[in-house]
This record gives sequence, C-alpha cells and structure tokens, in this order.
Amino acid sequence: MTHLMKKTLFLLFILCSVLQLANAADKVITGNVIAADDKQPLIGVSVFVSSEDLKKAGSSQQTLGVITDIDGNFSITIPSAVKKLQFSYIGYAPLTLELKNGQTHYPVALETSSTMLADVVVTGYQTIERRKLTAAIAKIDVSESRIGTVKSIDQALSGQIAGLSAISTSGAPGSPVKVRIRGTSSLNGTQDPLWVLDGIPLEGTDIPNLEQLKNIDDVEQSSIAGLNPADIADITVLKDAAATAIYGARAANGVIVITTKSGKAGKTMVNFNTRLTYTPKFNIDRLNLLNASEKVDLELQLMKSQYSINSDKGSVYRILKKYDEIKKFQAGGWDALSADAQREINGLRQINTDWNDILLRNAFNQEYNLSVSGGNEKTTFYTSLGYSKEEGNIPDVSSDRLNLVTKTNYKINRILKVGASVFLNRRKLNSYLATNGFTNPMFYARIASPYLRPYDEDGNYLYDTDVQSGYSDLKFNIFEERNNTSNETVINSMSSIFDVELRFDDRFKITSQVGLQLDKTSREQIADQESFAMRYEHQQRRDNSTGQSFLPAKGGFHKAYENSDSQVTWKTMGTYRDTYADIHEFEIMLGSELRRTWGTTLYSAGYGYDRRTMTNQPVIFPNDSKAFPLHTKTNVENAYVSGFSTLSYSLLNRYTLGGSIRFDGSDLFGVDKKYRYLPLYSVSALWRITEEPFMEQVRWMDNWVIRASYGIQGNIDKNTSPFLLGKYQSNANPILPGNTEDMITVTSAPNDKLRWEKTYSSNIGMDFAVLNQAINLSVDYYYRKGTDLIGMHMLPLETGFASTTINWASMVHRGVEVSLSTRNIHTKSFMWTTTFNFAYNQNKVLKEAITEASTTPSREGYPVGAIFAFPYAGIDKDGQLTFYNKETGQKESAKEFFKIREWGFGAYDLTPAEVREKYEYIGSTDSPYSGGLTNTFTFKAFELGINCIFNAGGYVRTQPTYSIMGYDRGQNTNRDILQRWSSDNPSGTLPALLDGNVDPDSYIALGGLNVYENLSLWVKKQNYLRVQSIRLGYSLPFELTKKWGISQASVSREGRNLLGFGSDYPNFLDPETMGNPYAQPIPKSVTLSLNLNF
Repeated sequence: MTHLMKKTLFLLFILCSVLQLANAADKVITGNVIAADDKQPLIGVSVFVSSEDLKKAGSSQQTLGVITDIDGNFSITIPSAVKKLQFSYIGYAPLTLELKNGQTHYPVALETSSTMLADVVVTGYQTIERRKLTAAIAKIDVSESRIGTVKSIDQALSGQIAGLSAISTSGAPGSPVKVRIRGTSSLNGTQDPLWVLDGIPLEGTDIPNLEQLKNIDDVEQSSIAGLNPADIADITVLKDAAATAIYGARAANGVIVITTKSGKAGKTMVNFNTRLTYTPKFNIDRLNLLNASEKVDLELQLMKSQYSINSDKGSVYRILKKYDEIKKFQAGGWDALSADAQREINGLRQINTDWNDILLRNAFNQEYNLSVSGGNEKTTFYTSLGYSKEEGNIPDVSSDRLNLVTKTNYKINRILKVGASVFLNRRKLNSYLATNGFTNPMFYARIASPYLRPYDEDGNYLYDTDVQSGYSDLKFNIFEERNNTSNETVINSMSSIFDVELRFDDRFKITSQVGLQLDKTSREQIADQESFAMRYEHQQRRDNSTGQSFLPAKGGFHKAYENSDSQVTWKTMGTYRDTYADIHEFEIMLGSELRRTWGTTLYSAGYGYDRRTMTNQPVIFPNDSKAFPLHTKTNVENAYVSGFSTLSYSLLNRYTLGGSIRFDGSDLFGVDKKYRYLPLYSVSALWRITEEPFMEQVRWMDNWVIRASYGIQGNIDKNTSPFLLGKYQSNANPILPGNTEDMITVTSAPNDKLRWEKTYSSNIGMDFAVLNQAINLSVDYYYRKGTDLIGMHMLPLETGFASTTINWASMVHRGVEVSLSTRNIHTKSFMWTTTFNFAYNQNKVLKEAITEASTTPSREGYPVGAIFAFPYAGIDKDGQLTFYNKETGQKESAKEFFKIREWGFGAYDLTPAEVREKYEYIGSTDSPYSGGLTNTFTFKAFELGINCIFNAGGYVRTQPTYSIMGYDRGQNTNRDILQRWSSDNPSGTLPALLDGNVDPDSYIALGGLNVYENLSLWVKKQNYLRVQSIRLGYSLPFELTKKWGISQASVSREGRNLLGFGSDYPNFLDPETMGNPYAQPIPKSVTLSLNLNF
C-alpha cells in the first residue's frame, strides 16, 4: 500500500511539473485597439499570430487568434517564443506589432488605408491592385448585412451599384431579374450582361421575354438562378471598355464577375445559418375591380342598350335567356321581368366571391446553409451544402433548390499549385397548368366575375364558361385545374473548374483553367381529361368537316420537354510583372481561350394519357393539313477561339497606363473569313494626384484619382445566320393552283458579310476620398456608340426578298454615374454610415429601318425602349375618342384624325407613313434615372440597415382598364368602366363602348390599327421609390456563446419590400410589374435569420 502511494505521489509531482512548464511556455497578451484618426475603439479587429510565426515558435497549431470586443479590448494566450502579433481590420492598414520582453499590455492604433489601395479587384482574367485600377469597376462584398436575405444572386444587385439596374420581372418563386449595365447596347441581339463564375463565363444567362413569363408554369430560369448567395464572397461589375474588352465579343453589355468563397489556412471553420420567411398574400383590392352588384348592373345596362359585342356572355344573359325574357327586358326594363328572373339576378348580387382568398395564400419559406472550410500551408478546402424551399403566394406553386459546393486547392511544391471546384445544384419548380395565360391566377383575378362560385352546395365544381374572350364553350374551374393538371420542372446543373498555376518566382507565372458547364432541364406537363387545359387542346384540334376534335376522346395529355446545354472552356495565361528602381512597375499578360457550346432540345407529346397506366393513345389526323409534330429535336453547336493580352505600366505609384487587346473568332460568321474574327482593344490611364509633391501638405485629402479609358466592345446576335434559311412545310399551298405539296419556305436571305456587333466606349472618371475616408466619392461619365448593329434592311424587289438583317444599324449611349459613401458619426458605441449611388443613362437609335407597310413608327432618333402612342385628347359630347392634331394643335374626332371613309367598312385615306406620323413619342421603357440609398446604424452589438431603391423618368404601356372595342360582359373589369360615357351617364369622362353594329366604319378602322390599346391614356409614368429592406441584427456576447463552443452568433430580422411609393400606378399591384398583367407583384416578406460560427 505504501509503495502504491509513493508511486501515486511521484506521478502527481511529475504532472504538476509538466503543467507548470506548459504554463511557463505560454503568455497572455492584452491590449486595446483604436482608430488612429478619431481615437475611437474598433470592434471586431482580428488579432492573430501568423502560421509562420507559430511554426518558428515550435507550436503545432496552424492558427491562433481572437477579435476585439465592443470596447476594442483583446486578450490572447500565445507561446512564449512568439515575437509578433498581427492586426487586421477592413478599411484599415494591417499592422504587425513587435512584442517586447516583460510587456504584456499594448495600446494599438490602426491607420485607415487610403481608399483601400492595398485591396485587389478580381476581373476574372486578372487580380488588379486597386491603386493601379484604370477602369470603371464596382465591387460589393456579399454579406447578409449588405444584400439582405435575397433568394438569388441577381436580386442582390438591386440598388447596389451605380449604372446597374436590376428590375424584377415577377414576384413568382424563381423568377429572374432583368439586369442592365449602362443601358442596352444592341437592338436585336443579347442585351443581358456576361456572367463569370470564378473566371469561367457562364452560358444560359439570358432573361426570357414577356411571352415566356405570362404563365406561372413557364417561368424559365437562367443558369445563375442555381447559385447559392451563401457561397459567394463578392461580386465585381465591369462597366467600361478598359474592364470588359478583355472578354471580347460578349462584353458589350457589361460583365458581372462572381468570386465564390474559398478555404483559408488555419483552424477549421464551421458556419451554419438558417432563414425562415413569412410572405403574406397580397391584396388585389388595388386592382379596383367591380363587385357583384356593380357587375350585375353593368350587364343589365349593356343588355338594355342592346350593345351587340359579346352579347351572349355573362350570367345575366344566361338567366334572361333561360326565361326567354331578353326582348321583354330590352323593351320594358327591370319591371318587365318575371319574379323568378329578378330573384335569380338579385341572387348574383349577394355572392361576392373573395377571389383574393381563393387564388392566393400566405407563404412560408425556409433556407438552411452549412459550410466547412480550413486548411494548412499546403491545402485549403471549402465545402458547403444548402437547401432552399420557396413557396409562392399562389397555391401549389413552389420552388426548391439544393446546392453542393466543394473547392480544394493544393500546393504541390514551391512553384506548382492546383485547384478544383465543383458546383452542383438541383432546382425543382412545381405548379399547375395556366393555359396560354387565360388561367394564370394573377390574370384570372382580373377577369373572374365576383358572382361566380367554385363549388355548389354539394361540393361539385361550378364552371366559368367566360374565361376566354369571345365565343367559347370551354369550362374552367381553378380548383379542378389545380387538382387535375401538373407541371414539374427539374433543372440539374453542374459547373466544374480546374486550375493549374506555375509560379516560377514573384515575377512570372503561368495559369491554366478548364471549365465545364452542364445544364439539363426536364419539364413534364400533365392534364387529365377533366381539365380546362385538355378541353382547350380539343378546341384547337378540330376537324373542319365535322367540327369535332380528332384527339382521343378519353384521357388527357402528357408533354415532356428536355433541354441540355453544355460548354467547355479552356483558358491559358502567362503573366510577368516586375519593378525597376522602385519607381517603375510593369506587368504584361498573354493568353488564349477556346470555347465550345452544345445545345439539344427534345419535345414529345402524347394524347389519351392515363395517369394510372402511364399510357397514351394514337392520334389519327383527319388529313395531312391537320397533322402536327408529336416529337421534335433540335441541335445547336458553336465554337469560339480567342487570343488576348493586357499591358500595364506605373510610374512613381502616380501615373498608370493600361491596355488590352483581344481577337475573337466564331463559326457563327464562317462564310467570309475576314468577318470571322473581331479585334477588340482598350487603352486607359490613371493619374493619382494625391501622390504629387504639391499635395503633401493637403493632409485632409486621402485620395484623388483621375481615370480615362477608350476601347471597343463586342456583341453577338445568335438569332441571325449568314446562310440561306428555310422552313420545311408539309402539305403547303403551292404557288400554282392544285393539290397541296411539301415545300421549303425561305425565311431569311443569305448574308456572307454578317459579322460581330461593335460598341466604341469612352469613359472618364474621378475617385475622391477625404477626412480619413469619412467621405468617398466616385463620378464617371461615359459615351458609347454601337455600330454594325444587326437590324432589318429593305431590299430591292428584284432580289426576291422584301428585307433582310445586316450589320448597318447604330445607336449611342451617354450617362453619368455617382457613388458616394460617408461615415457620418463614429463614437465609442455608435456609428452611422451612408452609401448612395445615382445613375443617368440616355440612349438614341441613330439608324434603323422598318418595312414600308408598317403602321408603327421607327425608333430611329429615339431611345431603344421608345413608347409611341396616339395623342388622346379626351372624349366628345357623344363619348367618342378625340385626338390632338400635332400640326394644328386642335382636337379632332377619330374619323377626322384617321380620315376614315363613310361606309368604307374600315377603309381610311392614310398611307402607312402617314399613320406613323399620327403617333407621338411619350418616353422610354428604360428609366433614365436610377439609384439606391443605404443607411447603416451600429449601436454596440446592434445593427440597423435601411436600403432603398428608386427609378425615375421611365414609362410603361399598361393594359387598358377596360375595352371599348370588345368588352366581354362575361368577365370582370376595372371600375373605370363605370366612368365611361353612355346615354345613361352623359357626364362620363372616359370613352364610350364602341359597337360595330352602330358604327362599323370606326369600329373596323380603329380595331385594325389597334388605336385603343395604343392611346397615350394607357401610358403611365414608372417613377417609384421602394424601401427594399429594413434589417435589425444583434450579435450575441462572446462570453455567452463560448460556453456552447460557438465563436460567433448573430440573429436578425428583416422586412423586404414593406413600403413602396410610386406615381401613377392606381389599378395596379406593383410599379415594377404594372406592364405585365400576368406577373405577380414583388411580395412583402419578413425573415428571421440565425447565423452561427464554430
């Protein structure tokens, strides 16, 4: 026993000795960090020991560090052999502190970095020090405090950067954002910017047009929709030629460079964040629709006045027809009706179905992200997994996204480094069919009669037979459509990037990058036999001889679409940089790029489909003229080759010259070889005035830079071809009389001189920072001229073609951009900062042609988005349209204005050119003024951010609130129709309904020219200011979180799109989407977020 106790005591002695030695080997360093300019404490400064110093001290740790608290204090335990501490903080110059023997407490003051001159900007081809940046480039760091809780990365750009507009096309889940940088550079070609992911350009980023966006089941997504904002570190926007010319023929619309997060050497970091979002359903009361009683009164008025258009529509007509009392009512009015008819009509007034409640719902969305990153001196890694489920305010409409990212970099030896990145995402969109937009809930909300009910007392479907304008025998019920149709879209995407870097020394390196992008979209649409979608198919596929559908009588349809897009890019670059005599800095880069793209589209349709057996029935066409394809396949393949180079020279860190050149070649222009290649170049210069000797005494000025650039950017119009194009038609009507025959109809004349579009761009800018960067200002002025733009050109008739598309059109842009950031208040516990950006952009089409028979004006001399309208001058004493005569300034009737012939049945004495002259220019769809304002308030551990965006000066052509040419009384409409002139309402201020039986001349002429839809009355200003987000965040105290092993924790609550102010948008739900009656408004939402770092 004694022997055992001796052993135990000896071991305890040894253990205590080891602990004492261990404690002796460590030391505790404390201190306080303040800003050198205003002596205020800095919160969150990184205080750490470099991995190199740890290694020298004999420590096995890879990283060791802490951050300062709310008072700027820090305490760090380090090995006794460590001699240096590092300090790092955004906006301040890094500091290395030499430790002294015997001293354990250190006061530290950090100097502000002059406009972050030590910062670098990633352009996709190069990493450029900001101090040598001659181009117009803007960079934003992607963080929740900066961009908020956005669902996709394109939404993050709204209001953030001067000269970049990001307009939401719809509030539907997964809907894309229309992004424009410095306006539009093409008339008919691609107008969307080029997106670049970690150096590799992406394909499939164009935004769908309005026709593709009018259905809830046809919201196409671009490839960037699959990227998870949680994986993105920063976004760089390249604007002028000095920045974009290196990207060649796809950069005329600007370039957006996405840099994703990477691992860093040191301790493994684990981050988890989650967001829960509540989106209340929007209120359609703003549409100002008729209630049931108003709708019934309107139908009675039209019946009494014997208005003939669509006279057999509406429930009032059906009731009177059932009792055979139409003529009785027209002769004697309400009192002439039977009691039964009156009772049924009055019963309609009592229904007032709440379509807002039926068509819309409150939505709950969720998002989860988990990432792990770290590494050592040789290897770094970053892996993340993200899941997002977004429900729409329309029932049965949702969007799911699953992301997996893995990135690894490995340093093989001192000169060779390799890396690999893989981005995987799977998106799934669910909805039901909204056939041709008729049954899109946002559109149907405008036309559904308030006295209709979806079910009877026994729970059976009640049908709306008036969903289509004009005559229709189709029945529609929204619940039947939700239950009996489905639309599922699955998008699987993969982008992989492989990097190799040979760095021979600090001066010379060779890099090579291979990128692979694969996108596969599968869409399955199913409609059962009992559905409006299938009834519509039967309506469209009728045998003329029998009037019956030739599709299988039983069963529904099954349609499958599959699109596969892929590209391979191989880029190799060599870079040499050197410094001579400490005053000359020289850098040159040479490189080449090969790119190939493939696209395949498959379509298959089957009818008589049975969901249970998953089988179709054969379609028997009555004759060849009625045949239509049940299966189609298309293939598109293009190849590109490029060579490029950049050159930069700096003198005395004061003067910088830069230049770039690139040659692009493509098989799109392969007929005449001299047009196959396009040389693009840029030259630029910078003068850093604050580095001049005469500025040494101006200590309050931190930075003053003048920049200038000039160059050529390029663009591609993929919709054209240099070859003779034709379309195969079976059973077409031949030129000579006789039976039908197969033929090829020529659709486009050949053009062996087809070539790239070019844009000449000039930019001059100034960067300004004063008072220790309390005020930072950047101003840019630019001028761009697009030439060789592809547009229609008239041809002599002897060529056999009326027109063709050639490179001859042109346009100009000019604009001003202002970016301002200020640090308004900075005290020990409170800080207030402001960022503001403003842009003015105006463009003009210099040359464009239209056909001689066109009755709508050319845009020549006007903006690309020009809106022309007939000058509406109100109504005359009989409620008829009047117009302003531009020459006389007098009001004229429609017959005078358009010179409509009496009894000419729609004929008018105006040539097409004279009709075009009747239009007046109203404005442009592209708002010339745009910008954003963000205020951030920090108080101790709380942060409040308020972000606003605005657009001004733009116009939009809206859908008329009611139709005078063909009002369908079976559908609901806006209350404006109650203000129309009629014999019962002679004081009405809006146009009377036009009856073809009363005035066939005006009815046919005005309808043929689409006069009513093109009245200036329906063109609205699109000025609005939106409070895009209000976010309140709180960082939990470290003393509390460290108990749970959490290094940092924060919670936040954010409201998005809570307030909006706009001019002239009554009768519409949202100023951004008022031009599209099918679009959902931008929804309001409230998000609760939790962010944890381990």
